[in-house]
Amino acid sequence: MWEILGIILFWMVLIAGILIIPFGVAGTFIIVGAALIYGLITGFEEISIRIIIILFVMAVIMEILEAVYGALLAKKFGGSRWGMIGAMVGGFSGAAIGTPIMPVLGTLIGAFLGSFLGAMTFEFVHENNSRRAFRVGLGAFFGAVSGKITKIIVAITMVILIGLKLY
Repeated sequence: MWEILGIILFWMVLIAGILIIPFGVAGTFIIVGAALIYGLITGFEEISIRIIIILFVMAVIMEILEAVYGALLAKKFGGSRWGMIGAMVGGFSGAAIGTPIMPVLGTLIGAFLGSFLGAMTFEFVHENNSRRAFRVGLGAFFGAVSGKITKIIVAITMVILIGLKLY
């Protein structure tokens, strides 16, 4: 009975790792942590250290990509280096400001809005062109949203990889 409860709890944590990503929580690392704990409990019979390392690398790469997606799309939408910096500063600042105002949802809204406003503001100060600055801000916003979506897809892939190793 304890084994069944443990497996149910394990899968609940894996699914929670996916579901909390839109709210600014590093769900990919929760998935890695759950896999590591499962591996420790089972003597790494089903989930090997190699798989955990692969999951960890996936999580690290995704965190980096998510952090720079807004900047990359700001650049693709015509932004300068300043617009890219503004997207990153704005995304982090917006998430930090939004979290205490409205935990969970405020983090998400703050990150998206912050990326937009940061890129737009930095680009406008640098180029003094409001149309270009707005376009760059939109790129940063779309990048932030794309980063979250990509992170969710990677998290789902991680959980599928774990499932394939278990069954």
